[in-house]
Amino acid sequence: MSNDNTSFPFVDGGNDNRQPKNGYDLPLLGLTDGSFYHIHITALVCITTSFVCAVTVIILAFRHWGHQPFFLKWSKGQRFVVYMAICDGLFNITHFCDHLQISLTRSMVHPKELCVFYAVFLITFSSAQMLMVNVMAVNAFMLLYYDRNLHYGTYDWKLLLWTFGIPFVSALTAAIVDQLGPNGV
Repeated sequence: MSNDNTSFPFVDGGNDNRQPKNGYDLPLLGLTDGSFYHIHITALVCITTSFVCAVTVIILAFRHWGHQPFFLKWSKGQRFVVYMAICDGLFNITHFCDHLQISLTRSMVHPKELCVFYAVFLITFSSAQMLMVNVMAVNAFMLLYYDRNLHYGTYDWKLLLWTFGIPFVSALTAAIVDQLGPNGV
């Protein structure tokens, strides 16, 4: 491949003078070297394992603490564990569907609208996980160093708006202005 960006590797492995236009004209990773199914089956197994763990955490949490009202009696730490498991579970469902479709069709997700749908929710749920971890770290810092307990509103509405609302609005905005490609970015 030359450094002047005039050539790009395509599925046949050769160089071609065509420039990629929208991402759908790029080959999927692993199609030419035989590692396609190794990549996607490994991903599907890992995603499924993570999903099973998230569901197990939610079930065990509600079995252990479920006799008490969730928002009123569960500690913030107990709710954080459930919120993280929900974020992980929702991300895994979306990511599993995406990988499964790619594995079955051996091509990018089509139609483009379905690809954008996957991208919006992948961005939303992965960002929600990151923001939830951020909130947990700030909460721990405030408790340890300032002995200040943060309040997230009735039924944690401020926390849930921050972790799910902002990523969803951001991803939806990116979708509306046609900035999401076949891999979600």
